[in-house]
Amino acid sequence: MSVPGSRALPEQKNWKDLGLPDIRDIDPELLTSAIRERPGAESLEAAWEQVAKGFGLHDGLNSIVIETSICPVLVKREHLLHIVEKRPNARERFTDFAQDTLKKPLEIWKIFYDDDSFRLSYIGAYNTKYQMLVVIHIDHGNVLWNFMNCDKKGLNKHRHGELLFQRYRWPKQKGQP
Repeated sequence: MSVPGSRALPEQKNWKDLGLPDIRDIDPELLTSAIRERPGAESLEAAWEQVAKGFGLHDGLNSIVIETSICPVLVKREHLLHIVEKRPNARERFTDFAQDTLKKPLEIWKIFYDDDSFRLSYIGAYNTKYQMLVVIHIDHGNVLWNFMNCDKKGLNKHRHGELLFQRYRWPKQKGQP
């Protein structure tokens, strides 16, 4: 998920430090209804094309801008290939989850890295077994860098850094973004 050689800095504040709920304890009304899981592609090239088309990159279009809650995000065809390279994961199936997470995130975190860069992590929580993490690389021009599905417990470990946005209020929260 990060540039080779760069790692998220340790000791960043996390959801527990801010008094936020565990994703597993969030009110189901705050969760987005299940999004369509697409079928897996039969090849790397087909998977790459499926993700590109899912983000609106049709007919030779190589980039598109998606407006999000805090900044525009650039989706570039060339940066989508590494998302689907691990074929057993078949991440192309979750393109609609990723796109929905950019448009309606539950939370957005700014995560600092040891190479003096930072990324934005968009957290998508769904009323299904699949949850979504979308990573935006700021130093490369607010470009969609990665997305991956995980379970609710696994999504909690990506909730660290500086909380920039949240779609809900939590009574026990320490400091509102």
